[in-house]
Amino acid sequence: MAKRWINSMDVEVGANGAPLFDLAGCTTIAGGTKTVPSTSTPQPLVATATPCRFVWVGARVDAYGNPLNSRPCFVGDSANQNVPVMPSNYEGVVIRIDDASKLYVRVGINNQGVVYRVFA
Repeated sequence: MAKRWINSMDVEVGANGAPLFDLAGCTTIAGGTKTVPSTSTPQPLVATATPCRFVWVGARVDAYGNPLNSRPCFVGDSANQNVPVMPSNYEGVVIRIDDASKLYVRVGINNQGVVYRVFA
């Protein structure tokens, strides 16, 4: 039997080296739009602790898919926001995290922002 390499896959492993499996599905989906009033102060994605399995963050677009931001927004933790969300990135990024309030958004122009979905 020949083996073929199809694609690579990231696998999370526990302390003992055994693979960890996440078989449970999400039970709730919530979300909205986060606009940040000032370029000088990153804002938390959500105001209160929001336990979750992962968060999807994407660019704001209009009903035709046209960007509403004119510069990238950046997502990260409270110290560093360095994951770019480009103005036309309607596909967004998925961040696996246990609490959505740990994510912060920084903008390049006042009053721009992102859309998000929290999967818990």
